[in-house]
Amino acid sequence: MSTISRLVGALSKDARNDDTRPTGDEANLDGALDTVSNMLHVMGSESFAIDDEIDTIDFQALCAAFARHVANGSPVPAWDVPQDPDGRRAWNRVRRFFADRRKAETRFVAERLRDYRDIVDELVSGLRNVVQRDRRTEDTICQRLEFVQLAVDAGDVTRIRDALAETVQEVEETFADQKRDYEKRLTELNDRMASLRQDLVDAREEMQRDSLTDAFNRGAFDQAIQRNLNMHHVLQQPVTLLLIDVDHFKNVNDRFGHAAGDEVLRKLGDCLARSFIRKSDFVARYGGDEFAVILPDTRAVHAGKLIDGFLRRAKAIRLDSGADDALVTCSVGYTELQDEDTVEALMVRADKALYKAKSAGRNRAEFVARDDLEA
Repeated sequence: MSTISRLVGALSKDARNDDTRPTGDEANLDGALDTVSNMLHVMGSESFAIDDEIDTIDFQALCAAFARHVANGSPVPAWDVPQDPDGRRAWNRVRRFFADRRKAETRFVAERLRDYRDIVDELVSGLRNVVQRDRRTEDTICQRLEFVQLAVDAGDVTRIRDALAETVQEVEETFADQKRDYEKRLTELNDRMASLRQDLVDAREEMQRDSLTDAFNRGAFDQAIQRNLNMHHVLQQPVTLLLIDVDHFKNVNDRFGHAAGDEVLRKLGDCLARSFIRKSDFVARYGGDEFAVILPDTRAVHAGKLIDGFLRRAKAIRLDSGADDALVTCSVGYTELQDEDTVEALMVRADKALYKAKSAGRNRAEFVARDDLEA
């Protein structure tokens, strides 16, 4: 069947006999089909979740279904597009699908940009109010201290006692009001920031992944750890960082070859993905046989249980070559983010914990707190 027939349906016998369309036109039409199909594939592979009701994976599958429909007339059940016996394409549905998605993405981006601008405005406004409130507090305290000084100058003990009592009471009330105002503004800002945290999770998917393990790469990790540190300072959410190293990985390469080593790393990447399953959990290949995991909203005491589960799964890794002996164990060092931390300080502490795990015999996890490092 010619390209024209595939697009608009089978032609009559006479029409086929009279078809003198140059073959170059058919080649152009084939190229157009391939181009449109590829555009739909790219729209799916480069997609991001635009709201809570849309699953990125489901949308990618839908794009692939429409791409197949363009290429060969396959049905798209999710959109009630049947397969036409004559190979006709439902171009109106293809156009509508593409246009609806682009409009939804445009609306989503515009709304998020507005939300971020509003947060910046609220933050600036809040800081201005804090400065103004601090000045009012300072003025109040200075005024009350002047009353106390006047009482002292008068030498009236009763007046001094009353002035001090009034000053203490007013200062306490002023600081109490100030604290309530700070807490209210911080809560409001936290609520707004929390509503946008999902955007950070979605943005993570745009980062590059390591081609061997499908974990995120070092560049993605560097961005993610800085972002989590910033979020910690704003929201005061706990964050735990893990550094993971394969024990005696060189022996695997020497004994079974580098292909086996790559197989171990691939399976280890899958093991990490199954062990740290929340959308916010961030698994990256830090370099060579070393991995890093960022666990937002997780204290170290809770991370320890997840690490134990990972270590058990890692020991179950076997090579497809059929070797029966256990080839893989891992050492894990972990630490919890503190208010005073920089990225460098946090990494040094996690690396210290990893060294501690290796020195203690490997195949284990060790925790290092900020106080431990200072000691």
